Order: sequence, then C-alpha cells, then structure tokens
Amino acid sequence: MSKTVLKIDGMSCEMCSRKVSDILLGTDGVSDVKVDLKKGTAAVVHEGVKEEDLIRAVLDAGFRSKVKHGSF
Repeated sequence: MSKTVLKIDGMSCEMCSRKVSDILLGTDGVSDVKVDLKKGTAAVVHEGVKEEDLIRAVLDAGFRSKVKHGSF
C-alpha cells in the first residue's frame, strides 16, 4: 500500500471535501481517504494507482490538485 497526500485547491466547505473524498474512494485501487478541509489536503491510501490518476479524479470533481511533498 502507498500513501499520497494531495494539495487540493478550491475546497471551501464540507460538501466540497465530501465530493473530493467520494470521487477518490470511487477510484479503483483506493482503500482510504482522509480529507482535511482546513489544510486543503487529502491523504489517499492506495495500491496500483498512479498519482496522475488521483489528480485526474480530483480534477473530474471540479478541483485542482497536486502531490504535496515535504513534511505532512
């Protein structure tokens, strides 16, 4: 299993974070998602999923994202 933390741009409410969580959980290979609205991040536990596919899923939900590097 891998863990990727995404920085999500544009989340402003609980419905936004729920939408991001739902779209990521619906991605094949994703087993867990924890969205932090305050930090604007989503921690994704996955297996066999490319980071680009996670970013594309968030884009499909209407938000921009990128992989967050450095300290979490």
